Amino acid sequence: METWAVVVAGGTGTRFGAAKQFADLGGRPLIAWSLAAARQACRGVVLVLPAGSPPDPWDADAVVAGGSTRSQSVRSGLAAVPETADVIAVHDAARPLARLALWEAVLEAVAAGADGAIPAAPVTDTVKEIGPDGHLVTLDRSRLVAVQTPQAFRASVLRRAHLAAGDATDDAALVEAAGGRVVLVAGPADNVKVTSPLDLVVAAALASVSPP
Repeated sequence: METWAVVVAGGTGTRFGAAKQFADLGGRPLIAWSLAAARQACRGVVLVLPAGSPPDPWDADAVVAGGSTRSQSVRSGLAAVPETADVIAVHDAARPLARLALWEAVLEAVAAGADGAIPAAPVTDTVKEIGPDGHLVTLDRSRLVAVQTPQAFRASVLRRAHLAAGDATDDAALVEAAGGRVVLVAGPADNVKVTSPLDLVVAAALASVSPP
């Protein structure tokens, strides 16, 4: 089974205040952590960066420019993945602490027959939905999960789902909309997403205690 990874780092860091994928985490760029894990888990790695990013000897088989949305950036990455790939994992570089065991778990779930596999963690906060009129509805958190990356998919299924050229906050949504069967694996609490400078501090603390 030939596995490839698309590491998505095509954002401009509007909420972070800078291009967070190049921010320092434990003495190396944030993006380098995700690339190292992808390289361990997969046969090949495609890195998606913002257009005009400074050149660097990134540990990737191909480096491509992203688009204006996350889905467009993923499609740019998919175009660089060889047709020989059987399974493709998509990972947000903003999750630098995703461990090899998590990569292996989603890849193995697809190898076992699922169209896709995604890590998910229980929601611990009370979650409310705001209606159009401002009315609040409390959701049953026992039925909710917070989804993470890496997400793995049968290559043919992922490519077909992206042919519709839709946009979604994760690739599983596109695969689900196309009728694919996506399964869950346990998402660890320390697989944090770096969105703000505070998140980077948290990630640094976690990495110093238990490096991936």
